[in-house]
Amino acid sequence: MSSIASIRSQVERHIPGALTIYECSAPEAFPTGILAIDQETGGVPKGALTQICASAGITSGRTTLLLSLLAQVTSKEQFCALVDASDCFDPESADAVGVCLSRMLWARCIERGMKAVEQAFKATDILIQNGGFGVIAIDLGNVDEKLIRKIPLTTWFRFARVMEALPTALVILLPFSAAQSCAALTLNLGASAQWSGTDAVSHSRLISNVEFNVEIGRTRTKKPVQSASNNFTVRPQWA
Repeated sequence: MSSIASIRSQVERHIPGALTIYECSAPEAFPTGILAIDQETGGVPKGALTQICASAGITSGRTTLLLSLLAQVTSKEQFCALVDASDCFDPESADAVGVCLSRMLWARCIERGMKAVEQAFKATDILIQNGGFGVIAIDLGNVDEKLIRKIPLTTWFRFARVMEALPTALVILLPFSAAQSCAALTLNLGASAQWSGTDAVSHSRLISNVEFNVEIGRTRTKKPVQSASNNFTVRPQWA
């Protein structure tokens, strides 16, 4: 009986490299600027779809994460685009955290409901086709979940396939994980607040600290991970 080495030699002689193990290199990624997330995920991958998920109507750190990413990318003299389905982007807040607004395109959707979602996707298609952006973000975070569920899985699959040939990161803010396996990276965000003061006096309690928790639901960029967390201290100016 031939030994394993002999069999390997015969196969390699007829098909060079057939039994050679190749390791796939990690895809290039943009750092988010939030150390805990970047250490666990390697950043937001280029040539792929990333979804940032958090329930609408709660403080989750979703906007903070997006603005941090945009600040990182625009600081490297790359252009970014934000497709704003709910028209809720605040340029002053973005400027305050370091986003270079002169390198950012803000596409505001004037429609409402499902028409706003359709308008957002049409704008994104145009941006992808024209190219030139390091990051294209779609903010659907404040869109009703019922409308998000009407988006067919084929739409997410099409975006994921188109992005594979581009050096661009497509980031979508959602109330839940709608893109499912079409996303190369899924981040689920939540938050918990710590209060100071006493309940004895009405309106006397203050938020002393807000902890934003990030659960990594899916990643193709590094080995599987459970979760990451990052703490932000908020200094409230209200009573």
